[in-house]
Amino acid sequence: MQRKLKFTPTADEQYIDLEKAPSKAAIFEQVRKSLGYLEINPHHPSLNTHEFTSLIGANGEKVFEAYAQNNTPGAYRIFWHYGPDETKGKKRTPVITIIAITRHP
Repeated sequence: MQRKLKFTPTADEQYIDLEKAPSKAAIFEQVRKSLGYLEINPHHPSLNTHEFTSLIGANGEKVFEAYAQNNTPGAYRIFWHYGPDETKGKKRTPVITIIAITRHP
């Protein structure tokens, strides 16, 4: 089931900063690829998705960490949670909220 990605203002700013920085073009492409996998299958093997227990969502949601890079010092990660889903009439669209795109803490 494909999900819609929504970005918090922080994640949106981080994404735009990566996109605009010529020195981070390779990182940006890795992040874009990971976001594509996340949209289609949040548990795609290359994402190494797992719960990140040090954070909770704004409404108490479980937060997950997905890898944009692997085996790299200061590797980039995507922090996200499920919801809130969108409803238009009888149609429900599942949503993943991207909280942050940052180097591994």
